[in-house]
Amino acid sequence: MRNTLLMLSCVLLISCGNNAPDAPEYFKNVDQVLWVVGDLDHTISQWNKLGFNQIINLGTANAFMKKSGSMVKIKIAKANLGGANITWIQPMEGESLFTEFHKAYGDGAFSLVHRMEKKKGIRAECRRLAKLGVKVKEEIRIPTRKGELFYVVADTYDKGKYYLGFATGWDDEKMVKSLSPGNLHDLKLSQYAFAIRDPKPVSEYWHSLGQPEFQINEPVLGNPHYFGKSVDHSLIQGWQKEFDIDYEWCIPVKNPTVYDDHIKKHGEGIHHLAYSVKDMEAVLKDFTEKGFSVSQGGTWGESGKPGSGRYEYVDLEKAGGLALELLWSFN
Repeated sequence: MRNTLLMLSCVLLISCGNNAPDAPEYFKNVDQVLWVVGDLDHTISQWNKLGFNQIINLGTANAFMKKSGSMVKIKIAKANLGGANITWIQPMEGESLFTEFHKAYGDGAFSLVHRMEKKKGIRAECRRLAKLGVKVKEEIRIPTRKGELFYVVADTYDKGKYYLGFATGWDDEKMVKSLSPGNLHDLKLSQYAFAIRDPKPVSEYWHSLGQPEFQINEPVLGNPHYFGKSVDHSLIQGWQKEFDIDYEWCIPVKNPTVYDDHIKKHGEGIHHLAYSVKDMEAVLKDFTEKGFSVSQGGTWGESGKPGSGRYEYVDLEKAGGLALELLWSFN
């Protein structure tokens, strides 16, 4: 939820005590999200119902894992969800990073991927990360009917709560660029968001790799509700606003909250995609009539005044394991 949630906030910087290395330029832009699901066709159909149809279903493919030396069978699709480029992967046969994640956490996004012009750029960054104690988790090559995909995934999940990923290659870039962010309700990507328990070690970890430290807010929420019932809950937010799209780290304090629910079911990690919306009521009416539930929501600021707004979460547990947050701001 937005930084403007605050009427009363405490803003501070979690400090590691030392300056981080110079931040690589690639951190500023997420090229795509790698997302593992148990039923690709169902996931696509659910997002179609929400009004997202910029999807390329690449069907069945073989994925070659260099580090483990295995070849596995997967289903794969590319999507643009209102500005979030997604690569959905359904493990089919064989053991891999995909099955490892799915067995441990269930459906969910596991990697934010950054694009490099050439493989040598990825190799150089992997050498930099190795000096900081980060190993390569896996190198993945996926030939598809529209060209080859290539990823290197760094082993950052335990400390960073997602895998840092890299991609290169014209085939993949061409597929990403062919998909439009357009969707039924003109939703526009606003945040990549995470659910975690303790922001300090996570902030320190990413700062040590070159990312900005989290800016911590304690938001005051208006009219909070959870699955249709008024509640008294609270959270802490960690913000990284130096990127093209903000990162929001949600830390549940007083429950029930959707963040605590996610952590209990899927573990800490990527929790939702947040979108700005022009007509909140129209979108919620459409989504609920199509069978989707509003899981959590509320307001920020003084109602009807500049700086105020409303947030609502749509439960998409059965559409790939992430939530969708809608954000409306008073203008």
